[in-house]
Amino acid sequence: MSLGLYQGLGAGGPSAHFDVLSAAPDNIDSQRALVEEIKRRGRATVGSKSYPDAEALYTKGVEMLDSMVKNVKDELVIAEFKKESAVLFSNRSLVRMQLGKVTEALEDANAAVKHDPGYVKAHWRQGQAFTACGQNAEALKSFEKALELEPENKALRKEVAAAKDRKEQVDKLMADAAEKADAGSATGDNRDSSSDVVMKDASESTSATPSSSKTTMKNATIHSKVQATSVNDADKDESLFTKSDHVRGYKIRSDGKKTSYFDREIDEDTKKLIGDIAPRKIEPNHEGDDYTQKPAVEGASAWNKAGTWEERDVTPWAKETLEAALLATEYILPDSSPSPGARGIVSKVTKFDGHASYATVRGKKRYIYEFSITVNWVMTLGDDHKSACHGSMTFPDIDGTVDLGDGYDIVDYHVEGSSPAGTGPLLDRFVRDGGLRERIHNTIDDWVRLFRATY
Repeated sequence: MSLGLYQGLGAGGPSAHFDVLSAAPDNIDSQRALVEEIKRRGRATVGSKSYPDAEALYTKGVEMLDSMVKNVKDELVIAEFKKESAVLFSNRSLVRMQLGKVTEALEDANAAVKHDPGYVKAHWRQGQAFTACGQNAEALKSFEKALELEPENKALRKEVAAAKDRKEQVDKLMADAAEKADAGSATGDNRDSSSDVVMKDASESTSATPSSSKTTMKNATIHSKVQATSVNDADKDESLFTKSDHVRGYKIRSDGKKTSYFDREIDEDTKKLIGDIAPRKIEPNHEGDDYTQKPAVEGASAWNKAGTWEERDVTPWAKETLEAALLATEYILPDSSPSPGARGIVSKVTKFDGHASYATVRGKKRYIYEFSITVNWVMTLGDDHKSACHGSMTFPDIDGTVDLGDGYDIVDYHVEGSSPAGTGPLLDRFVRDGGLRERIHNTIDDWVRLFRATY
C-alpha cells in the first residue's frame, strides 16, 4: 500500500483522501474522472497549505496518467494526456518546493517541461527549482524560455531580471575569489593562519595554569571556613532545625514557628497603617457610559459586537457581473496572423464555482474571492466567418493570490473534433496560449478592479 494513503494523519490512520488514493478504475472514462477529482482536491490542499496531502494526490494523478498513456494508441490522445501530466508535475514541483524537497522539485519541473515544452508554468517552476538548487545560470535560461513563450508576462520579466542579478553577483564573487587565490600563489603566502591561533590558545592555556592552582587552593580554604560556620550554626539551633534546614533558608518567627527566610512578618502597628486590603467584589455601574451591548445591525454578523470584523457575501453579484464581462470578451486576429480578421469569443460559461465577499477589519476593507470557471469558446475563420472552431478551457484559480497582470492558469483545454483540420497550431497560439486567453485575463483583472471600486 502506498505511503501516500497515510499522508495527513500520520501513523494514526489513513489519509482523508484515502478514497481517491486507493482507487483503481479499470476504464478510460473512470480514469479521466479520477484525474479531474485529483486536480480538484490538489488545488484545495495547496490552498489550505496541506502540502503532504497535495504531494500524495499529485503523485497519484501522475501515476494514473502514465498508466492511461500506456493503454492508448491514439497519438492525439497521448499528447493530451502528456499535457495534463505536465500540469500535475508542475504542481507537484511547487508542492515539493514548499516541503523543502528542492531536488525532487527540480526533477518534477524537468518532467513537466519534457511532457509539454510549450507549457509556460513548467519552465517557470524549473527556473524556481534551479534557483533553489543554486544553479543560477540554468535558472536564468528557464525563466528566459518562459518569457519567450509569454513575452507580455510582467511577473516573468521580474524573474528574468532577478535571475540575471543573481548570476552576475555569483560570477563576480567567483572572479574575486579566483583573483585573490592567484595573488596568494604569486606571493607564496600559503601559511595556514589557523596554526597561529592554535599555538596562541595553547600558550594562553599553559600560562593560566599557575593562577588556576592558586585559585583552587584559595577556594578550598574558603569552603572549609563556610563548612565550619555552618556546623556551628547547626549546633546552636539543633533543637529547631534539621541538619539541612540552614541550607534551605529557614528562620523562626516571633510566635516560635519555623518559616521561610524570605517570609516578612508584619507587626500590629504596620497592619493598622496598611488597613483592610482584602479583595472586594466590584459591582457594575453603567450609568453615564456607552459600553453596554448594542443590538446587532441588520444583516451584520451576530458575533461582531465590538465592530472589529464584518464580512459580507457578494457572490451573486460577483457571478452575475463576471459572467456578463466574460461573455462580452472577444479577440480579433491581427493582419500579420495566418488568419487575419478571425474572431474569437467566449460563447458560454458552463461552470462557475466559488464565492466572493469583502470584510471590514477595523475600518479597512479586504476583498476575498475564489473562483473556478470553465468557458466555451468559438473561433470563426475566413472572410465569411462560416468556418468555426469550438472548444473549452478552465481557469481553476481565479483568486486574490494572483497579482493583476500576472495572468491565470488554465487546465482542461479542449478542441472539439468538428473543428477544421489543420487549425491546431493556430488555436494553440491564439486561444490556448495568447490572443483570446489574454483578453480573458484582462477581463478578469478589470472585474477585480470593479469589485474593489463597487464595495
